[in-house]
Amino acid sequence: MRIGYLVQQFPPEVGAGPARIGEMVSRWSRAGEDITVITAMPNRPQGRIHEAYRDKMFVEESWEGVRVLRSWLFARPGGGFVTTLVNNTSFAVTAAMHALASAVDFDVLVASSPPYFPLHAGALLARLRNIPLVLELRDLWPEYLVEMKVLRSRALESAVLRLDVALLRLARHVVTVTNPLRERIIAKGIPRSHVTVIANGVDPARYYPAVEDPPLLELSHGSDELLVGYLGNFGAGQALETVLEAARLLAEQRARVRFVLVGDGTEFPKINDKARAMNLPNLSILPAIAKETTRAFYNNCDACLVPLSPLPIFAGALPSKMFEIMACGRPVIASASGEVHRALQESGGGWCVPPGNPHALAESILRVVALVPSERAAIGSRGREYVVRHFHRDAIAAQFLDVLRSAAGKA
Repeated sequence: MRIGYLVQQFPPEVGAGPARIGEMVSRWSRAGEDITVITAMPNRPQGRIHEAYRDKMFVEESWEGVRVLRSWLFARPGGGFVTTLVNNTSFAVTAAMHALASAVDFDVLVASSPPYFPLHAGALLARLRNIPLVLELRDLWPEYLVEMKVLRSRALESAVLRLDVALLRLARHVVTVTNPLRERIIAKGIPRSHVTVIANGVDPARYYPAVEDPPLLELSHGSDELLVGYLGNFGAGQALETVLEAARLLAEQRARVRFVLVGDGTEFPKINDKARAMNLPNLSILPAIAKETTRAFYNNCDACLVPLSPLPIFAGALPSKMFEIMACGRPVIASASGEVHRALQESGGGWCVPPGNPHALAESILRVVALVPSERAAIGSRGREYVVRHFHRDAIAAQFLDVLRSAAGKA
């Protein structure tokens, strides 16, 4: 089966999205499927197109046996809402141009978000080529904009939501990552039979407990402090201000805790500046690290954070970083609700406190400080057992492939 996958972020870029898609397509390719990924020139985390791809509009290459069509996009360090908008829309335009110019033909086309605008490029390409379209929605960006009050008028909110429904109706099938997000999509008028949950997951052969050299100097254990790590996106949805406030509270108590926050994103400069202004002695903020060092990062932490913003839309989120942490046998400390809370209750792999509450987060971390290493290890073992049983990437990739075969009429 010829599968097209249109997505803005793809390896060598790091993060949950590129990891999910890279691991999916490599498995499908090994299963004998013919895969073409339509993606952008690598530009993260620096916000600059990587040197080997500069001054080029289109590049075709191979990645682990997968054909990759890369397209130029506007990229600039720093970011912000307008820069991000131009970045996303420029890729949507050039990606559609590249796919059309390459005369690629597919049995089914997947268009994935975030970001949101490549979904529209996928819909255009599918319509022009008469290809069955599958939309993969790892978040619901229009609702996110509404709940974050980014849109300044009711009329604009209504127009964006109507456009989103029109887009969904063009798809042969819709894939999302949790049941609450599925219910939101169905509430827009999409038939229940047309929406499938394909959860985020983890490869337990890649993420596992191990004694490894730390990828960062700040992770070297030289004291009896509890090392609490965060690795991932610095965005408004992660509410990292809550973590900074929790760090301040624990610094005032002289608690034996040290925080290391690592990643990139639109909020990185803001969070970094705020941390500097707060002059927190127990916190370091560092740029993103390579994908191949993420396991070592988790394994050198005593516990890891999964913070989310206190918005209704995030009750349906189940970040893939949580599965990676648990697969490494590390306890999770989450500032979240909904699906994250449910998963941690079911697994016994960590603690969950209400999102946006730094006092509750600080108290939860102090509970971890009070545990002896064997107690933390037992919590980590329960978490690993849970994700291996329920969120193994092999099973998830096979489930997604079945959805694509059905959408293409090849089931």
